[in-house]
Amino acid sequence: MPKVYKLPKSLRSSLAKPLGRLFEADELTGTAFKRAVEEPAMVITVGDRVTETVWGMGRAPDLQVVDSKENRVNREPPEVPFARQVNVKNPAGSLSQEAIEGVRDALGGKKPARLFVDGEEDLLAIPVIALAPVSAVVFYGQPGEGIVAVRADSLSKSRNRRILSEMGVSDLR
Repeated sequence: MPKVYKLPKSLRSSLAKPLGRLFEADELTGTAFKRAVEEPAMVITVGDRVTETVWGMGRAPDLQVVDSKENRVNREPPEVPFARQVNVKNPAGSLSQEAIEGVRDALGGKKPARLFVDGEEDLLAIPVIALAPVSAVVFYGQPGEGIVAVRADSLSKSRNRRILSEMGVSDLR
């Protein structure tokens, strides 16, 4: 049976807070958000609506992590270009080893890439930040608030590796 790491209750409250710069809904059409999307060498999105929002600013993500759901309701996948798709399974409220390896594979191969998740992609921002190249920017949705932008620097990567370690993930290579 594939290895699955559950989110411990002890981490839930800390993960409810944004891991980076929160752009509230009314800021998503402004110049600060547009700059945040345009400037990085690599942009990664986690979430269907987030992917569409970044694409709406004129930037196709180098990696998009999607699950054809929005607020746990089925929807069509984003119509955003990609050259290669990696498919993984990931249960709700968890991280599967398969999904973590899929993140690594999608980051290492031809871009733009899509990581399509059968299940739920919500927690995948954690391994994405931990494994992303330094200076990439990861965008993910903060339910009911907006979109969070996290620069993959030594501090954010270390913090997310620590979260993964607390979940029992030991092999990040």
